[in-house]
Amino acid sequence: MRPFCLCILLATPALGQQFEVVSIKPNNSMSYNSQSRTDQGMMNGTNISLRSLILRAYDIKDYQLEGPDWLGSERFDISAKIPDSVSADSRDREKYRAAFESMMQSMLAERFKLAAHRDRKSMGVYALVVGKGGIKFKQGPSGGHSSSNSNNTHYTGSGVSMGDFAGILSRYMDAPVLDFTGLKGVYELKLEWQGKEDNADAPSGPGITEAVQDQLGLRMERRKAPVEILVVDHVEKTPTEN
Repeated sequence: MRPFCLCILLATPALGQQFEVVSIKPNNSMSYNSQSRTDQGMMNGTNISLRSLILRAYDIKDYQLEGPDWLGSERFDISAKIPDSVSADSRDREKYRAAFESMMQSMLAERFKLAAHRDRKSMGVYALVVGKGGIKFKQGPSGGHSSSNSNNTHYTGSGVSMGDFAGILSRYMDAPVLDFTGLKGVYELKLEWQGKEDNADAPSGPGITEAVQDQLGLRMERRKAPVEILVVDHVEKTPTEN
């Protein structure tokens, strides 16, 4: 397969939306606890790794990012003012998300001199496919509200696409889960399985792979597949001054 490569020049003027005011300070607490919150026109983060900031800016999973090992150890406290024009669009989820990601990318380019390009890499994945008996869940209304709720033993979703559901499943598997179902709508989903931390004396329940097959009529197959990744070409440990 011919590799796909799209260079992204992260010059701030090319990205449009920008935070009005940004404060970035190194966090040397040596703690692994971090918090992030976006509301009332502000984005605030405490002890956030640079790796997490890049993942959020480009809406990618951890396995999709290739860069220096220290991206996960360099941590910062961040406070950024979201323009009123962007905050006004918060009810339009897709429009708001695109604007927020653009501002995050601009911030990383300006303050950390981040430069990166997209590529594709073949890796082991789980392919989410429809089982022989067909699906066991219902399609939801298009254009409606989407919601997801999950923990270590169950998941419920309303108005969820198969791509988004595959992303949820990836959190519980040892490799990324990719959507190969061919299902294009949004769906109402409910899944319960035996969590890794459940009481050992309790009756044994299905693992998540078995639950997906028995309860939803889907299967997860081991495959090799090309996955889009983001490769960091340059980034600096110390941000420019506030």
